[in-house]
Amino acid sequence: MPNFTSLLTRCALAAGLLAGGWSQVCAADEDAAAKEKHFEEKIRPILVEKCLECHGPKKQESDLRLDSRPAIVKGGASGETVANPDNAAESQLIKALQYTGDLQMPPDAKLSDEQIRDFAKWIEQGFVWPNSTQAVLPISAAQRVAEHRQSHWAFQPVARPISSSLPAFREQVQGALDELVAANLAAKGLTFSPEADRRTLYRRLSFDLLGLPPRVEDVEAFVADPAPDAYERVVDRLLASPQFGERWARHWMDVARYADTRGYAFQQDRRYPYAYTYRDYIIRAFNEDLPYDRFIVEQLAADRLDLKEDKRALAALGFLTVGRKFNNGQDDLDDQIDVVSRGLLGLTIACARCHDHKFDAVPTEDYYSLYGVFASSKQPNDLPIIGPPAAGDTDLEAYEKELNKRKEAVVNFERDTRNTIVNKVRDQIVEYMIQAAAPEAEEKPRSRGQDFNRDDIRPLLVTKWRKWLREQTKPGDATFGLWHELTALSREEFEAKAPEILQRWSEKAQGFGEGELNPNVKAAFAESPPKSHPAVGRLYGNVMAAAYKQWKEAGGNNEAFDKLPPEARPLARAIAGSGTPTDLQPDEFRSFITRADKNKQNELQKAVDSYNASSSAAPPRAMVLEENAQPHNPHVFIRGNAGRPGKQVPRQFPAVLSAEQRQPFASGGRLELAQSIAARDNPLTPRVIVNRLWMNHSGDPLVSTPSDFGIRTEAPVELKPLDWLAFELVDERANWSLKHIHRLLVTSHTYRQSSLDRPDARAIDPENRLFWRMNRRRLEFEPLRDSLLAVSGQLDTKLGGRTVDLFKSPFTQRRAVYGYIDRQDLPNTFRVFDLASPDSSSPRRPQTSVPQQSLFLMNSPFVQQSAEGVIRRVPASEDAAQRIVELYREVFARPPNEQELAIGLRFVTSPDDGEKQEADKIDRWTQFAQLLLLTNEFTYVD
Repeated sequence: MPNFTSLLTRCALAAGLLAGGWSQVCAADEDAAAKEKHFEEKIRPILVEKCLECHGPKKQESDLRLDSRPAIVKGGASGETVANPDNAAESQLIKALQYTGDLQMPPDAKLSDEQIRDFAKWIEQGFVWPNSTQAVLPISAAQRVAEHRQSHWAFQPVARPISSSLPAFREQVQGALDELVAANLAAKGLTFSPEADRRTLYRRLSFDLLGLPPRVEDVEAFVADPAPDAYERVVDRLLASPQFGERWARHWMDVARYADTRGYAFQQDRRYPYAYTYRDYIIRAFNEDLPYDRFIVEQLAADRLDLKEDKRALAALGFLTVGRKFNNGQDDLDDQIDVVSRGLLGLTIACARCHDHKFDAVPTEDYYSLYGVFASSKQPNDLPIIGPPAAGDTDLEAYEKELNKRKEAVVNFERDTRNTIVNKVRDQIVEYMIQAAAPEAEEKPRSRGQDFNRDDIRPLLVTKWRKWLREQTKPGDATFGLWHELTALSREEFEAKAPEILQRWSEKAQGFGEGELNPNVKAAFAESPPKSHPAVGRLYGNVMAAAYKQWKEAGGNNEAFDKLPPEARPLARAIAGSGTPTDLQPDEFRSFITRADKNKQNELQKAVDSYNASSSAAPPRAMVLEENAQPHNPHVFIRGNAGRPGKQVPRQFPAVLSAEQRQPFASGGRLELAQSIAARDNPLTPRVIVNRLWMNHSGDPLVSTPSDFGIRTEAPVELKPLDWLAFELVDERANWSLKHIHRLLVTSHTYRQSSLDRPDARAIDPENRLFWRMNRRRLEFEPLRDSLLAVSGQLDTKLGGRTVDLFKSPFTQRRAVYGYIDRQDLPNTFRVFDLASPDSSSPRRPQTSVPQQSLFLMNSPFVQQSAEGVIRRVPASEDAAQRIVELYREVFARPPNEQELAIGLRFVTSPDDGEKQEADKIDRWTQFAQLLLLTNEFTYVD
């Protein structure tokens, strides 16, 4: 018998050893799990997003793959492993990520320091790779949604950042915005620049808020005003000016890709006769400080709102309709998706048209969800009138008479053409029934493009016949019940099963009720029993054609049906009755007209459009959309090819900006889309617009890509100021007031700083990303041209109205915002001065300096005319010095300094004995005025 105590001792020892072993195993498992978690959370997503495009299964630059551990061990062309666990800091991969050598990866943007440390840690751990033989597979955009929603700065909820007053800036800080900017400056050892002088500030304000130079008397009054709120009162007065809306409407028109023409058009009139109503809507909206959320909703869905008696807001739909027309429906819808997504949300959703977005969490399904929204609407032929004709037009009666005459010509042509086509297709009933009787999978009707001949059978109409017979007649129907049974047979079983069906139906009584057989059909099938599907179609076509002939002989109208024998009525109604396949609607019959008829129709419609575009008596109309009776249920187009429809997707808001459970849009979706974009909890909408406002006030945006807040856009240095402004916009006190944001911006010390250079600050922040001074900016073309008119006393300040040609002599005196923009033939002057391209939504204008800009100011007849206007405003005087002073005051709103006065006197004073002709003296003064208009001081804003 064994010693019991000894046995217990051995068991206890074994248990201890066993427990210790298990603890070591568990610790090892926990360590491996932590390493795998580090790889899955920190490494794999970056490899997928940043590396596999160039170093994956499809492409291997330098023969290097990074989609599996064996590939990393193998290395690239050099044969050296890119990851060294014994010395991670010297690994090729880490050096490339740190940008320390010639190789810098990823090439588009350096990873953050934290991400590089994660890679170093991974390498030190032996670059663990779960299931090391398995390659990294790129994840889909749909799989990235949750990650991007949680990690990307732009998708985080907008919250008010906490600011703290800094003693060093106490005298300069005007509020929370300055405190947040100052904190970033202090972190780099910088300070604000001093405040600019009052003349500079007033000129800066005037151009930023009005796009016009200040009047000298206003500047002098401000300079002399000792009141502590003098600046704030100037700001309020300028914000209340009607010219404010004109200035900021032009900024928005860049985003909305505004133009007065559709682009290339075949037989259509290229002009948009009523694009100007959208421009006028923007001006009015900004002047009235329409809340930005309402501004968005009206531009996407004004037709879905209760507008009461004032229909002017319908013009807001120009945001969707003034874009380029591509003569291709898919491209037109793509343009609308692009302007909405980039213009309002700062997302490049249009990049997902052919495949998942390469970088952002925007699956192609989300693109086609929006495609369905816009495909559910169309532009009506008759645009709604939203106001009376322009005041002063006395030709309204003559205009309406001529317009109605041209419209009547279109209606008459379409009616006559439709009747001709309808008669043709009814005469072809035998051919159509032969095609409709064939099994759908086996027969395809013939089509010859646009040329409609008697033997040309349209697939669309064949399909309509099949659908109508299937849905509008019953299997037991006395007239078409036999059709249902015979056409349901396949080609292979027809010969065997058709006789039994024919025998059964032949035994039915002659009549028109359930269980009976139409006598005409019975007689036709008894005389010649069909042996194939085409024969069935021919028999039915013949009896229908005979009934149709009887109907025409009876009068060919609704009353004629009742005059027919009972057995002929259902057959004739199937051809000529209301709602049948040959009852072509206006939208349908256009698919059947010949090319010659189409050209004629376009010519007549062009006469209407041209008349509306050229007649000043035409009342304003809104370029609206209206929703279709049935919303469009979109399918994904595989690789963007409309001929390859894929899975069906609902109309809904993009997933990355939605709650976990998205609700599809119930109607067409434009109103629901607009409300989702304008929701207070949408983090992108307020950030995008306040960034645009900052950009147009300071010259540089906080987010460097104003129309792309996607995953490749790093958080801006001034993220807290951006979020503070965004929070202020949506806060209930401001209620989406853009003027409130303007006021916050221009009253801040950040805005009021001098633009003078500081070498010490430039050494630290050469691009002025921290805003340690104000940026000096060159005037865009519009305020430059308007300034020439303003200082010469020629500016027409009337608001709104039709577009004008800016470059045709005699030159218009209207502001440049009202200039005619032909996107197909953009004037060279616009191109020279960097006007935003109207072909697509523009995030910001390019800035170039080319000789043509100076040549325009030197040689343009318009500039010379402006110089003459300046001279006329300052009458000739015996005191040349005083006249020079007045010229400086008119052009620059300041007097000249001593050096400027001396140079001016030398220029205008003749060096000879004073016998120069008076005309030459006047010309010399005009030249001097033009020299002032050529200066940097006139064309730049400090």
